[in-house]
Amino acid sequence: MGIVFEIIAPILTLIAGGGWFITYRAYKRGANGEATQKEAEGWKSIQDLYQQAIEDFKTHSHDMRQERAVLKQENKEMRDKYNQIVEEILILKKQLSRQGRKIEALTPFLCSIIGCKKRRRDNLDAFASDNSQESDDEDTTEQEN
Repeated sequence: MGIVFEIIAPILTLIAGGGWFITYRAYKRGANGEATQKEAEGWKSIQDLYQQAIEDFKTHSHDMRQERAVLKQENKEMRDKYNQIVEEILILKKQLSRQGRKIEALTPFLCSIIGCKKRRRDNLDAFASDNSQESDDEDTTEQEN
């Protein structure tokens, strides 16, 4: 049937003036055009999805930068608090060593025997409230004697 159609189609085209053949080719081109248009619409939808993904990435990236800035600020605050606590610890260690030196200086003057009649209660608070400068001066004068 394919061979018969190939022979009959040109004969009919000559007789009919080529109208049917031209109509057939136009129909075929129209179908190809519609397919091309559908393909173009498909590519456009893919491009739209791609653009949306880019926008989502930009938004996410911006959010991550903001979160990073907040975390950096919190880290800086925590580091400052840590440094402040370290300084306070150093100050407390110095005060503790001063108090230890004061207690060592007082121990020869205290009676450690519980039942001793010469034992008296000394007021250590008065000695502890002395200025550290005064205690340092006393330490140096005792060492010189």
